[in-house]
Amino acid sequence: MFAKTVEELEIYRIALQLAKEVDGLVKQISYHWNIEECRQILRSSSSSPSNIQEGFSHRFYAKQFIRYLYIAMGSSDECQGHLEKLRNNGHLEDNVAKEYMTRYKTLSIKIVKFISHLRKRNHIYSQKGA
Repeated sequence: MFAKTVEELEIYRIALQLAKEVDGLVKQISYHWNIEECRQILRSSSSSPSNIQEGFSHRFYAKQFIRYLYIAMGSSDECQGHLEKLRNNGHLEDNVAKEYMTRYKTLSIKIVKFISHLRKRNHIYSQKGA
């Protein structure tokens, strides 16, 4: 059975929780260090749940939904890069950065699996249009 609300999707709940936690992490970092870098990670972390939610509104049009899921996955991957930069610049402890990077990697994998499920369910075998 397919989810009736976006909140029922595990990928949405994970993405939303990560965005909340990243917001808290950024508040702990000296914001004056690099305002633009902080803004970037906040934008990318909030983009994942937003795109999953927007895609869900197109759930009856599988290719559209999948397109938004790819964007959400890209934002998840982008967060990993920002976390790596914060770690390399000494603004995040190694273990904290690795934990969040692993969680974002797990989110990306779950999104890919969900896309695969949607493709099979809707008999979408071509990459074209999605």
